Amino acid sequence: MVSVLLDELPCLIDEADELMALLSSHKTLLKTRLKGAKVSFSTEKEESTESSEDLKQPSSGHSFSLTPSTERSSSMTNTRQTLDDVDIKFFSRQYLTMQSISFEKMNANLPAGDLDRKALYNTAASIYHLMKRLHHWQQAAWESLTTFFADNSSSDSCLLTFDSHPELTRLVLATVTKYVRVNLLWTSFNTIPGLLAIYSFLHHVQTVGLDNGTTNAVYTPLEHTDHGVREFVLHFGTAPMLAIQSDFQVQVTDKGTSLAALALSCFERYEACRDLAKLRHQGVFDLESLVSGAYASHPSLPDLLNAADVVDWVICVVLCVPHQLYAGDSRAASMSTPPPLSANSPSFLWDFMDMIARDRLVFTIHRNHVVNLHDLLYQQVTSSLSTSVLSPETSSLPSFGNSRSSLPLKKSMNALSKYALRNCGVNHRQRREVAIWLTHNCVQLMQHNPGLAAPSFPLFLATLAIARDEVEWAMCHGIRNLNTKSPLLPSHIKAKHWQRVQSSFSGAEREIADLLTHCHHLRRLLEEHSHFLAEYYQTFLINGDADGIAYTIQELFYANDSASELESLLEGFLDNERYRINTSSSHRATWVREWRQANAHFVTQTQLPLLDVLRDRMECAVRHTQYICVSSQLIEQTASFSKCWWFRDLIFEQCFEQILATTPSSAVGLLQILSSLVEGNYVLDELVDAEEVTQQSERMVQRLDRMRTSLVDQVELGLVAVVKRDISLQRDESFALLEEKPEPVKNKVTASNRRLSSFSRAQSSQLLRPGNTELRLASPTASVITRKTDSNSKIIAVSAKPEQIHDEEHSLRLVRALLDHTGLESTMRDAIVSRVRSCFVRYVRGFVTFSGSFKPTDGVALRCSVRDACVQIRCFFRATQRLFGGSGEVKDTCEVSLGGSVQVVLTKVLAGECSGSTSILPQDKKLLEWTIESPLVSEKEFEQWSLVDRLSWLYVSLVTRKCHPSPSTAGSTPPVLAAVRKRCFVFAPGVSSELDPRDYTDPEALQHLVTLIGSNGVETVSSTIANLVVAQTLKLRTSIEAEHAVLAFLDMAMGNSSNADFVFATAQVRALDDIATQLVQIGTAAFLLQLLHDYTPHDASDAWEVRVAPQLLRELQQDPDRRATWARLLPVACCSGFHSSVWKQTTYVSSVEATDTNAHMMGLAMARLLPSPHSSQAMHRCAVAALKRTAADTAHAHAGRSKQQLEARVSTRPLLEALELLVTTAASGGGEAQGSVLGELELSLEHLLPHAMLVLH
Repeated sequence: MVSVLLDELPCLIDEADELMALLSSHKTLLKTRLKGAKVSFSTEKEESTESSEDLKQPSSGHSFSLTPSTERSSSMTNTRQTLDDVDIKFFSRQYLTMQSISFEKMNANLPAGDLDRKALYNTAASIYHLMKRLHHWQQAAWESLTTFFADNSSSDSCLLTFDSHPELTRLVLATVTKYVRVNLLWTSFNTIPGLLAIYSFLHHVQTVGLDNGTTNAVYTPLEHTDHGVREFVLHFGTAPMLAIQSDFQVQVTDKGTSLAALALSCFERYEACRDLAKLRHQGVFDLESLVSGAYASHPSLPDLLNAADVVDWVICVVLCVPHQLYAGDSRAASMSTPPPLSANSPSFLWDFMDMIARDRLVFTIHRNHVVNLHDLLYQQVTSSLSTSVLSPETSSLPSFGNSRSSLPLKKSMNALSKYALRNCGVNHRQRREVAIWLTHNCVQLMQHNPGLAAPSFPLFLATLAIARDEVEWAMCHGIRNLNTKSPLLPSHIKAKHWQRVQSSFSGAEREIADLLTHCHHLRRLLEEHSHFLAEYYQTFLINGDADGIAYTIQELFYANDSASELESLLEGFLDNERYRINTSSSHRATWVREWRQANAHFVTQTQLPLLDVLRDRMECAVRHTQYICVSSQLIEQTASFSKCWWFRDLIFEQCFEQILATTPSSAVGLLQILSSLVEGNYVLDELVDAEEVTQQSERMVQRLDRMRTSLVDQVELGLVAVVKRDISLQRDESFALLEEKPEPVKNKVTASNRRLSSFSRAQSSQLLRPGNTELRLASPTASVITRKTDSNSKIIAVSAKPEQIHDEEHSLRLVRALLDHTGLESTMRDAIVSRVRSCFVRYVRGFVTFSGSFKPTDGVALRCSVRDACVQIRCFFRATQRLFGGSGEVKDTCEVSLGGSVQVVLTKVLAGECSGSTSILPQDKKLLEWTIESPLVSEKEFEQWSLVDRLSWLYVSLVTRKCHPSPSTAGSTPPVLAAVRKRCFVFAPGVSSELDPRDYTDPEALQHLVTLIGSNGVETVSSTIANLVVAQTLKLRTSIEAEHAVLAFLDMAMGNSSNADFVFATAQVRALDDIATQLVQIGTAAFLLQLLHDYTPHDASDAWEVRVAPQLLRELQQDPDRRATWARLLPVACCSGFHSSVWKQTTYVSSVEATDTNAHMMGLAMARLLPSPHSSQAMHRCAVAALKRTAADTAHAHAGRSKQQLEARVSTRPLLEALELLVTTAASGGGEAQGSVLGELELSLEHLLPHAMLVLH
């Protein structure tokens, strides 16, 4: 029988795994919530999360096909909804009672639709066939186990132990463990009895052919139910462990004594290797000796591979036979204080269970399905003491008393559970520290010398097993939801005890990620260099193990009198060549099976001293053979990452997100682990259903995409942090350069305060120009170098705080680590390049900011000066080159480095942002409409605006909004004024902002603008402003035509000598202020256009001649009548403009040498639009009369006032200057015709210069 089990038990174990996988695949459908039903396993949060994840529709933003998954999810959702609508409790009671019932009542509790009923039948049928398989498996497993226990307990001296036959012991205990887990798993689904009843009824209806309308017929379930399956379901019911315990007590001859002894035979091995810190101090993990190539031969290493299995074996054995906990010795101490473990003291099963229970709180059933171990243990021990079938020697233990009322069981279990709550989290944190140290050093050892993979292979396997056990413990004991009752808290312990120690079970994300990453690297290294194993252990087997085995067998023959029987079993193991493995064909070692069969025979025979030595040598040779034949399977078993997927919310979401910003190498390691699971390089255990395989694969791809996106987000955040760091350092260095030579700069200044102000700004601008030293670091951010409008104010350098610099340095290391540890497959590489591109686009477009709350085009401004923008662009390029490496160089003939790809993409992006060929701003009169009322541009459309579009809109807003002298706010000053002599725009008095208009309008700023967007970009901006001027001129024409009658009368009045008619006509012009305002706007836009035009590649120096005049000529030529009206009434409109209130809103700003350009800009517009003053006598007379009248008013009003008072108040000097411009220009003309080929339109550039300003102050 013993030898037969070597063939039967592996098949039973494999089938149990398949059945549990099929059960778990139905978890979403079987976890239907019932009213009043108590869910004993897992937590409500886990069930709802799992169900929602199973039923949710996958997003469409991924690259793989989602059609099959969508169909399956839809079908599963419909089936789940059908199950929710069915009264499962009614059918569960029917399955239990088997009472006859009418078809009408049965149909009333089922869906009426044929499709819903068919889907329900298919689900119920699959559950029935699965339960039928489970029943057959349970019968086969129980028969094999009971037969083995009967044979094994026939003689006390011939009990099987782990030492006598480790393989058979492992198979028997593993079968018991599967037996417990299978029954715990299927009984956790409370819908199974109801589904079985539904299947029986629907199958009967389909067989008989009854329709849904049958009312008189009666359904008798006893005649149509599979009673074998029903008895199986009812026997285990909702308390499977009590049923299993009862079966052992009633049906097994020795009531589980041999099973308890079998588990207890592993005690010494487990106890010797459970303390990792102790093993480390004992030299079990001596890595120094391995560097020299020594063989890792410590006897504890193989035991470390079985530690987790031993824990499961003992737990399941105790749950099956709790009445055997103290069998064999009545002198045992109480449960709360187990006896000290030593070589001279007897050991009991409770000692073993106590050691394990103090180390964990939950027991894993399947996948991420866990149950509280202490609750199960408390239930089983209570049941074992309360049953009447206990033998006298086990029912009268002194520690438990003589009656149930006097048993200190609750107190003992409370003490045990509290100890586990207080200590197991802390203990495993210390174990994880040792595991991290060990795995990290093993990785370094393999990287240093891959040839050490062979002699150090036992240690590497033990290391992987330790790390796997600690990770799985942490996953099972991890806290995933603090708002619900934790499965870690035993039901007999108050919640306050859990609250005190809750922190010891959290915060292990970094350690888990480090362990998984090190295991991943170590596994990859072992797989890569596994070819060293075959040659090394082949030599080891033939020259070492074979000789030792032959010597021991010979000694055994000499020491045993009945050597003939031994010779027949062992003589085949004397040949050394039997241990040679042919590596060219399939790796097979037939002697391994023969030895296990022979050893099974030795178990039932008289024990010989040398037989134990032979067993040790043979087991060592078996391990070496496995290293050759099944090394990949061993690595897969000890470094399995399957549990990581079943606990994916903890590993690939919670852990990943928490370590992403601090431990990038571990984050990338988790990504690589999931990628290997997706690709099939790592086996996903506990999964057999083909449909579920596809579903889980798609979920993996979705989770993988999210993780890659998070990594790329982190790359972007790191890049931005590096940019901030470099800008801060560059800014500090710039300020340091400013303060290097303060005295020489001061000594050179001997001019007036005004000249000193101008000179200081010029020197500051010169010092702030980016040089090689400043650009050494490279990177962008919102930090800018602002220019102070007050020249006397001191510039204070704002240095970055040390901790900020430290954080930014850490970000730099983080980005580099991400790139170093990422394999940079094409998908990840493309994602990084795309993200850097989008980051750069946002950064470049962010130079122009908008603060509109409803309309994104409102509140336009520059984030920094144009000069600083150029510096930051160059910094961005250098930062990406430092971070990603390369500058476009080619690694080989077909692959460009990541840094090269980034640089190429950034160059193309910058060229596209500065190209005017794709401008989306309107180029007609609609542009003027946008300036009056902000356009309704959607966020999506606005995001498509390039840098050139945004800059164009900035300059358009400057001359239409910030410089707009709104008539509705009489007496108010525009925030920005045009400084004619300084050839830029400046702030009005009392106005301040973060950015001075000079930073993007003065000659130096415009030169940097060419550097930023290129000549083509400046050409696009100039074209936009020219189109604006044309639109404004056409609007002026429309306004003049609207006042045609009044202006005609005014023209006649100007020809008369009487002034009364002219004054009367002026009063009739309703839109006089509007016309004057439009003239000011045209002049302001023309002034800006000329500033921009000087930096374009055009040969002609006059912007109006090149850009505006041709368009106006085309517009005027389209309608000769309107052209004649325009030529006749335009001078009249300008003459009437002299009487507008706009002329009285001029202000002279002495501190910045600027002029409120109401006068100058209107004069500029007149000079551009009008005929020469001498060719229009009316215009000449009006200008001279206005000059005399204004001069007289000015002299009378300002008599006796000081210059300082005049400068501080409203002055009419700009009007004098504007009129002087017209008059002196007319006088210098000498009657000669001036202007362009347009004849009636004056387009000369000289009228732009206010000559009078140069001499009047």
